[in-house]
Amino acid sequence: MNQYMESFVRKIHFQHHKFFKGKRRKIVTYHKCIKNFIMYRGVGFARGKINLGTLDILELAGRLQGKEEAINRRIIDKQISTINQRNEFRSFFFFLEKEYSTTYFHLPFIKSERPDFILRYNDEIIGIEITEAINAGDAEQRSKVYKSDLRGRKAKEIEQYIDQTPVLSSEEPKTPLNKLITKRLKDKKEKFEHFQPVDREVLIIIANHYGFKNARDIEKIRKLLERQGSLKEDPFSLVVMNLIHGVYAHYRWKAGEVIVEKNEGMRKKNVEPIWEKERKTNRKK
Repeated sequence: MNQYMESFVRKIHFQHHKFFKGKRRKIVTYHKCIKNFIMYRGVGFARGKINLGTLDILELAGRLQGKEEAINRRIIDKQISTINQRNEFRSFFFFLEKEYSTTYFHLPFIKSERPDFILRYNDEIIGIEITEAINAGDAEQRSKVYKSDLRGRKAKEIEQYIDQTPVLSSEEPKTPLNKLITKRLKDKKEKFEHFQPVDREVLIIIANHYGFKNARDIEKIRKLLERQGSLKEDPFSLVVMNLIHGVYAHYRWKAGEVIVEKNEGMRKKNVEPIWEKERKTNRKK
């Protein structure tokens, strides 16, 4: 890696750490997470925008396009963030977009631990915890692929990130989604007792899974939750989302049954997450 790329990576690492990992937790917004950058490379330079949370490069123009752009992204991935950390930010921003479609750019939040994010909306403090519907073995294998030099190749049954974009595997995962969700609910219910007290809790389950692609799948999960009585005693409402297909559902227990909130994410099919829309828009300019 040449000195110009090294300098760029150090700057991004510093900003990322300053926002989300320092001793003093910084109150930020989605808008503040988007940063302009200029990167010099001897004979020229590139300019663009990067999301400091997801580390997605939303715009890039100049002498670093093509293969150099892909290499640059992988360097950032390895040195600053992990798949789990980037999944957290991607799903959190997707949640903001669907729940607060007109104001999410400027809603203040803190990146924390237990829960993963603390959001302030009007006079309410909301805790958001994020997990993923994936087998432990699959997660471990995906992590190895992600860290290796073979990251650009497809792993058989493992959803992975290639050039910042989630890609579904060609085969259905071995473990059914309903079992993965049931296990996540059980695990998180016990942990929520030790979380920081807030006014309201939301559990987000990332389900980049063949079993959660459309309205029919949303209804299947609703019936499962209602049949099990899962949300009746749980301290949180539940969001299940597929970041690949833009499928989103917010489940709540109300008057003896599970209901699905009728928000913007339910009225549109295959809604692209905000980072994908921004990148495509910038490519057209």
